[in-house]
Amino acid sequence: MSTATEEWRDDADIDFRQLLRTVWARRVLVGIVAAACGILAGAVSFVMTPVYRASTVLVPASDRGFGDASAALGQLGGLASLAGIEIGGSNVEVEEALAVLRSREFTEKFIREKNLLPVLFAHKWDAAAGHWQGEEAKWPTLAKGFRYFNRKLRFVVFDKKTNLITVQVEWRDRQAAAQWANELVARVNEEMRTRAIARAGANVRYLEQELQGTSNVETRNAIGRLIEAHIKQRMLANVSQEYAFRIVDKALPPDADDPVRPQKLQLIVVGAFAGLAFAIIWVLIRDGRRGPLTP
Repeated sequence: MSTATEEWRDDADIDFRQLLRTVWARRVLVGIVAAACGILAGAVSFVMTPVYRASTVLVPASDRGFGDASAALGQLGGLASLAGIEIGGSNVEVEEALAVLRSREFTEKFIREKNLLPVLFAHKWDAAAGHWQGEEAKWPTLAKGFRYFNRKLRFVVFDKKTNLITVQVEWRDRQAAAQWANELVARVNEEMRTRAIARAGANVRYLEQELQGTSNVETRNAIGRLIEAHIKQRMLANVSQEYAFRIVDKALPPDADDPVRPQKLQLIVVGAFAGLAFAIIWVLIRDGRRGPLTP
């Protein structure tokens, strides 16, 4: 058994040394191919359209104006839930606002009102004629625009440790990237503000009906505090532009020489290594068919 193992090891060492000799004998060819691939990757990186990233940093606007009304929640139980108030609901409100920001309805409305389909799918748009190219069945739709925008352009990151939210937009036009990032935040704030005003109004009407239907003094006082909280919330929503998120760092256009991709140096290195690997494999296969080189 030991003899067979030693023979196998000797054969493996011989084969490995033979492979090294083969590659070394063709080192000039391997180097030329690797350098050519690196140069080609570099040339491609210089002709590629640069993509820029614009980022805005936000924090949740947690003050919703309930304040002293929290004490009434324990007394009213299910009534408070029906009225739309939840204990410790700030995280729920943040997640709701983020869900709206990422939602298809919100995104499609943004694309439609900004007329972004011809911008997102410029290769399919005939600007001179003012219509789509090709068959109508293959024209881009709002659904396709949403998928493209959601997967390729807009990225939302919520760091729960720091409570910071980063909204990033990546696009070829650095000015447009910053504008879209800021406008998305403004629109989601407006959307959540409008929803809060409508919800507070509905809750006040519901609580007023409950107030008329009860004679218990303690319950009437608790309902009164809830009504006051919702009125305060409605007033806050009416005067607050940054209702869901407060802007910590507004998105600004990145520098023209600071694209997020392509990373030219990285592409050159990857291209050179890919060329090196290809050249080695090609040399081993080609010379392997011709038989081993003599030392």
